[in-house]
Amino acid sequence: MQSQKVFSFRSDNRRHGRAGSFLFSLFKLLIMALFAGCAFMPPAAPVPQLPSPDVQILWQKLIAAEKAPKAIKAVARIDIVTQSERYPLKTAILLQYPDSLRVESLPLFGPPDFYLVIENERLKVLLPQEGKYYVGSSSPKELAAFLPFISSRFQLADMFSLLRGTVPLIKDEDVILRGFPDKEFYRLEAYKGKQKRQALWLKPGSDQLVRATLWDRDGSILYTAQFEAYGYLKEAVDFPAKISVATGQSDPVIFNLNYTDLQFPQEIAEDLFSLKIPPGVEPLILNKE
Repeated sequence: MQSQKVFSFRSDNRRHGRAGSFLFSLFKLLIMALFAGCAFMPPAAPVPQLPSPDVQILWQKLIAAEKAPKAIKAVARIDIVTQSERYPLKTAILLQYPDSLRVESLPLFGPPDFYLVIENERLKVLLPQEGKYYVGSSSPKELAAFLPFISSRFQLADMFSLLRGTVPLIKDEDVILRGFPDKEFYRLEAYKGKQKRQALWLKPGSDQLVRATLWDRDGSILYTAQFEAYGYLKEAVDFPAKISVATGQSDPVIFNLNYTDLQFPQEIAEDLFSLKIPPGVEPLILNKE
């Protein structure tokens, strides 16, 4: 009986040994197959690096592009949002760079009920339904009475640039430039001394402006602008059809502009910027001392 027990024990040990050897061989085959599969996997594609253009050349290119277009004839939907009011408006726009602008409302029914003209720093506003005609300077204070997004932070020069798909760039010779990739964009910063004054986000390759932030001398944000929908308008494939700006950081005023029709004439006739006083209407002088 004792020998049978010993024989039985040894017989079970051999069976376990053969099973373990089989499992170990199978494990080695699986490991070899795994490594063989990995060997045939294509290597991961490297993350493409954004180009790093010469910042001086890029800056001069942007300044040169800022001079065009000289004239704009457009139809646009404007939406102005303040902390207490919202002003949606469909408008016709005429702009002759650098100092002439005409904006008139396009109501769903009837003739325009709002005309605003700026020419040579003079402001003229006609409200036909109220029988009022205003005359004054194109200062931020007087413009803000009719264009709520105009302020000391966002002035007429900013508006002229914004309507033309850009922002006013620093022209000083002592401007310090810094450029670097920022996610999928190229970020170009302009400094005056140690103070950052402008930051532009550009599409690599096309150098299309997609975002801009401007700061004042004390480091406060003047405004941030977004430029979108390039190629939306067939007649202006390299121009942003959607432009928005938010002024300041606290209690910002939001200005949204969507071009629905856009043309670039060589020049706009001067008489289109002369807003005639209707018969029987007495002009009201703005900010009269």
